Amino acid sequence: MKRGIKYDFSLLALLLIPIGVSIGVVGYQMSTILKLPIFVDQIGTMMVAMIAGPWVGMVTGLLSNVVNGMLNPVSFAFAIVSVLLGLVAGYLSRWRWFTNIFGIVFGCAIINVVTAVSSAVVSTFVFGGVTGAGTDIMTAALLATGQALWTSVFSTNLVTGTINTIVNFVFSWIIVNRIPDRFLVKLNYGMPYIKKKGVKR
Repeated sequence: MKRGIKYDFSLLALLLIPIGVSIGVVGYQMSTILKLPIFVDQIGTMMVAMIAGPWVGMVTGLLSNVVNGMLNPVSFAFAIVSVLLGLVAGYLSRWRWFTNIFGIVFGCAIINVVTAVSSAVVSTFVFGGVTGAGTDIMTAALLATGQALWTSVFSTNLVTGTINTIVNFVFSWIIVNRIPDRFLVKLNYGMPYIKKKGVKR
């Protein structure tokens, strides 16, 4: 079956979007209020992308940033990061990368590089490397050693992004594996995460 935008947006997939957005908003507010050096705002986007596909994951990421942007305008600029994460995670799930340890490791590495580069571009060219997040401390420390702005911002995003990706993926994985098989089987991308073998759609 050809899979595309129309295929991804089933009724159940659409119902997952507000759930993913809610999880993302809660995670973003926790990171912002507590000034955490990492962001746990992509759990909802990654979770939805894993079981509903890349396009639904992309929309979830975009809407999460739109809602967060109403509370903190900085989030609007980073919408591209969430969009790319949703797309990449969704495609990796479609290709069943998250069904074995090697796929998970390499998949998370790819996600980390994509989000680190896109986030660094936004941070550098939109905010001059300062976004008011807890990660600014590390960027400032690198700048103090004589590193260029881009190098400092990218290095910060790559290092903290590794932790972000691991934390976001672990929580997403836990949530997906807590979803009953009878629900997963109805989702376009839920079959790889079925616990009981032999369950058919």
